[in-house]
Parts: sequence; C-alpha cells; structure tokens
Amino acid sequence: MVAYDPAGWHDFCMSVAGASGALLGLAFVAISFNLDAILESEQLPGRAIGTLVFFAYPLGGSLLIELPGISRTALGIGQGLLAAGLIALAAADLRRWSGHADEPLSWRLTHLAPDLLVATLASVGTFAVLTASIGGLYWIAGAMAIATTSGLVNSWVLLVEIKR
Repeated sequence: MVAYDPAGWHDFCMSVAGASGALLGLAFVAISFNLDAILESEQLPGRAIGTLVFFAYPLGGSLLIELPGISRTALGIGQGLLAAGLIALAAADLRRWSGHADEPLSWRLTHLAPDLLVATLASVGTFAVLTASIGGLYWIAGAMAIATTSGLVNSWVLLVEIKR
C-alpha cells in the first residue's frame, strides 16, 4: 500500500525536493544572467519559463507529499492544482507554437512533448491519489522524474541557443 501512503515516500520526496530546489535556483540565476539574450529570441522566453516550471513542479509536489498528516483528499487537490499549472503551460506552448508554422516540426515537438507528458502523468497521478487506485503516487513520481529530466534538457538548449 506504499503507493497510497505519503509517509512511505519520505526519502524519495526529500531527495527530489533537495535536487529540484537546487536546480531551480541555479536555473533562475542562469536565466537572470542571460535575460537580455533570452528576450532577444522569440522562442527562448517560453523555453526559460518551461525550465523553471519543470524544476518547480517536483519541488512543490514533493513538499506537498511531505506535509505531516495530510489527508489523501487534500494531497489529491494539491497535486491537482500543480497539474493544472502544468496543463496551462502546455496550453500556452501549444498556442505559441501553432502560430509559428515556419519553425521546424522537430523543434515544436521536442518542446511540446515533455509538457504534454508531464501534465498527463501529473493529471493521472492526481486521479490515482484521489481514488487510491491505479498506482497512486507512482504516477506523480514519474511526472517528477520526467519534469526534472526535461528541465535539464531545456537548460542545455537554452545555453546552446543563447550562444548562437
């Protein structure tokens, strides 16, 4: 039953919160130092926001799981609010990229696919937590892992694109 018991996720969430908090801070500083170069590009501000969100989501999600005595309903609602933020990011990216048909399809897909995947996993995880079914917090853990990986990839893309 560890899939549905937040107390069983303590070590995982502490690790994720520490790592994503550090990465979020580093990304924020790096983006701040390169803000002029980022703002000169039409595509990079969205990528920078996505990077920060990809690091902030695992931080917020794991801290929420760590709240002592949190009920399954409160945890599900909190995770749902975080998932709604991820859905909003994906929707904004979809609107932004659908208006740029001149951009290569590969560029748009590599930007949208992680947004949609993390938002989907977080949404399924919210349902799984609220209903104590289909794997519970494992979906949230998957969303956190992919968000962190996507944030790292976005960080690399930002660094490369700034230097072009």
